[in-house]
Amino acid sequence: MTTKSKPPVQHSDLFGQPLEIGDCVVYPRSNSMHVGTVAKINPKMVGVKGIESWGNCNKYPQELVKVSGAEVTMYLLKKMHKT
Repeated sequence: MTTKSKPPVQHSDLFGQPLEIGDCVVYPRSNSMHVGTVAKINPKMVGVKGIESWGNCNKYPQELVKVSGAEVTMYLLKKMHKT
């Protein structure tokens, strides 16, 4: 008896960049933009974990924009400096 394995799901962000677990992304939530990381890749949606106080949420891949580590670092440093 052989088992069929499902092909891996591949999603792309708004700009067509491939999304993988651990990527930093920007996404809309409650009329503002938030920074988070890709926590899980589902067949239709992507599980995102917010860096700030927001918990986990599912977003369609077209709602996400992948950002580089340097951009996220600068954002977090500026945000921490303001408080």
